[in-house]
Amino acid sequence: MKECQIEGTMAFAQRSAVEAALRDNRCNLSHAARQLRVGRTTLYRLIKRFEIEVEIMPRTQLPRLRAATQAPTSVRLVDGVWYLVRADGERA
Repeated sequence: MKECQIEGTMAFAQRSAVEAALRDNRCNLSHAARQLRVGRTTLYRLIKRFEIEVEIMPRTQLPRLRAATQAPTSVRLVDGVWYLVRADGERA
């Protein structure tokens, strides 16, 4: 009887899942970890184990508006996510 390569199959499935999560979340490690339902530390360990190259993108600086041109804003919780909302109801 031939032995199965379960270890290799499991590793391939894990690597594929990690790569897909990173691709879906544009290499945002926190979001990818949340999608995989693992901690960020576990995700780091998996990336290192499978030698996956992650392209870390720098955070973009948002342009600052002058206080005179800013509309009044408030913070609202919608479906478990906090949003910054302008007075006209649009997300800021």
